[in-house]
Amino acid sequence: MNLHNCNRNRKAKVIVVGLLGLLLLMGTGKWKVITNKLGFGETLTHRIKLREIQLKEIKQYNKENIKNERHRLPKVIGIGIKKCGTHGIISFLNQHPLVRIPEAFEGWFFTRGELPNLDIYRNMMPLTNDRQVTMEKTPVYFAFPPLNTPQLIKSSIPDVKLILIVCDPTTRAFSDFIHERIRHDLYDDPMIKKYKTFEEYVDEYLPKLQHNIEEWQKISSKHSDWREKIVDLVRTDQASTLLSNGIYSAHIKEWQRLFNPSSLKVVDGNRFIDNPGSIIEDLQDFIGIPKVLLREDFVRHPDTGFFCYRQMTAQHKYTKSVGDVKQLKCLGGGKGRTRNGKQKANAETMEKLRTFYRPFNQQFFQDVKEVFNWD
Repeated sequence: MNLHNCNRNRKAKVIVVGLLGLLLLMGTGKWKVITNKLGFGETLTHRIKLREIQLKEIKQYNKENIKNERHRLPKVIGIGIKKCGTHGIISFLNQHPLVRIPEAFEGWFFTRGELPNLDIYRNMMPLTNDRQVTMEKTPVYFAFPPLNTPQLIKSSIPDVKLILIVCDPTTRAFSDFIHERIRHDLYDDPMIKKYKTFEEYVDEYLPKLQHNIEEWQKISSKHSDWREKIVDLVRTDQASTLLSNGIYSAHIKEWQRLFNPSSLKVVDGNRFIDNPGSIIEDLQDFIGIPKVLLREDFVRHPDTGFFCYRQMTAQHKYTKSVGDVKQLKCLGGGKGRTRNGKQKANAETMEKLRTFYRPFNQQFFQDVKEVFNWD
């Protein structure tokens, strides 16, 4: 046998042994992310083959355990931030056969300031078997009242995993303003009724927030000591949230105190926009479910330029043909309003906000031990 054939046979043995090992692990009832250990992951063909095996086993298990389905408390909760991609992440994760989300997506359950009736919360969730993951997202949890939201979640579901999606607070504020203006036009929402432009809003609210921060700094220079002040500000003046929500460094320490890195995942929403497949792969590892949503499954829509989901197969790769485009699963038309180029803010106003947020971003990066490219 020549060297070429020997290497080829050795590689074949690795793959076969890998497949057998995967099936044995599945037979034990454990879900394992073991792609690289099995000799897969180096090529798209191997990744797709592994995915096919996993999907077949998951489908079979789900079918055999329909009678065991019941309402369960969430194993994963998205806690924010509003306008940073919370809807996109939960929508894409919902393509996974082991992830189930409530019809309304958002629970809004830990917003009352007292321990809730968990039976009510449980019954809000979809039916799942013991291997499926119930997930909901409520973007106000991270920085809105009540002050004790982290404690309420921890005491109610001690083992829950949290996903925090943050993004450039300057563009987030502009996106939030456009969102609230549309809400006003549709529902006569009074929150920012008096402001016709983002510039008008910033000109009034940024000096107010700067003054408040100057007063808080006289008491403490630690951003985490301002959490209660900011939450109180939100209670008395909800319009202030368009800017105050971007001071992530005031809130993150309290969440980190209760949830360690294995149960609190911080995601860069700007990176999610540019590379959602990579983020979704990371989140499957974090949640602890097989990686059946692959980065290659996420492709740009030829008209909007935004990423959509379509399961890649070994036989058929995505093209821009009409047939392929119809199979794309994309986010709703209300998403990405400020990223399609049709809505633009004044450059001077945006630079003013970037300067304001910069020290808070730097502190946040230190707290999460990661730097995001927001400038």
